Amino acid sequence: MLTRPYFMASQAMILGDGWQSVKRFLPYDLDTFAVDSGALQRRRGVRDGELLVRSLFLCVLPKATYDLAARSAKQANIASLSAQALFNRMVDSEALAKGLFVHALGNASNKVESWMGYRMVAVDATTLCGPGATGTDQRLHVVYDLGKGLPLSVDLTGPEGGETLCRHGSIGSGDLVLADAGYGHARGLASALRSGAHLLVRFNFESILLLGEDDSKIWPEQAEGVLPAEGPVEFCVYLPNWPGPLRVIGGRNLEGKGVWLLTDLGPEELPLQAARELYSRRWQIELFFKRLKSLLDLDKLATRDGPSARPWIWFKLALATLAVLIADERFSPWEQGIDEVENSLFGALGAA
Repeated sequence: MLTRPYFMASQAMILGDGWQSVKRFLPYDLDTFAVDSGALQRRRGVRDGELLVRSLFLCVLPKATYDLAARSAKQANIASLSAQALFNRMVDSEALAKGLFVHALGNASNKVESWMGYRMVAVDATTLCGPGATGTDQRLHVVYDLGKGLPLSVDLTGPEGGETLCRHGSIGSGDLVLADAGYGHARGLASALRSGAHLLVRFNFESILLLGEDDSKIWPEQAEGVLPAEGPVEFCVYLPNWPGPLRVIGGRNLEGKGVWLLTDLGPEELPLQAARELYSRRWQIELFFKRLKSLLDLDKLATRDGPSARPWIWFKLALATLAVLIADERFSPWEQGIDEVENSLFGALGAA
């Protein structure tokens, strides 16, 4: 866990001299930014948008409470707000927090990498739960650039926000989208194809209507029947309401269960073996989620679904991105291992 170094680094960034370094990765005019976002509608207890941002960052430090954050802000002469007033400010700050996160991500990496000229993106979601939760409280949806090693876009929904390619407007022409079986549904696949993106998506025949050359439905039992005991198989299928043919690639995993991939790329552009190897790169987004939760304690939300839950998450994301940008201005905050991030955070900022 990163509690100690992340806590020390973050404290130094907000309360110490490190704040001047943080400001380089934030919008130039934080006061106008805060006003335009709707977060700064009154200045009682806090003089400007920059001080409001610093106060709200204090609320998302590991083990922070609104009471502790209010006292720290007052002692540092940042703001004079009660715990309740600070909570109320957090409630009004979702647009501000999300804007800060997106702005910080724009500084995160200069790397450019593609596959056969396509930008490779993985799409997935992870669940976030608060104290005493019996199910999902929030769901974080991410489009992740596998070449750059950072998110392209992030969406935060409640438990009703399902996994679908329809929600992601950041994918389009020139993209090759990798996604697991949760996204293997006709409506989302057709939406991505209409955007100009190409697909390499895992799916189950039980969850999607695919047609054969004779326009008849391919039943799961039929697909299982053509799957060899060893080695891959591929064949042409059609998706209703999409004019072109698609390609199914199948094989068995180590447990002998069938694994199916769907793509619109032909064998000359995406050879069979290359498709299976390329799909395995999707696991980078799983590692991203693991690091995110380890670094941010996002698997331990302060509240379940109250009015401050969503802005609290966005501020956590923004603060962690800023912490790693300061540790090394040129690498993505998500591409190093947990130990490397911990060491860089503690070494660069822990003594500040």
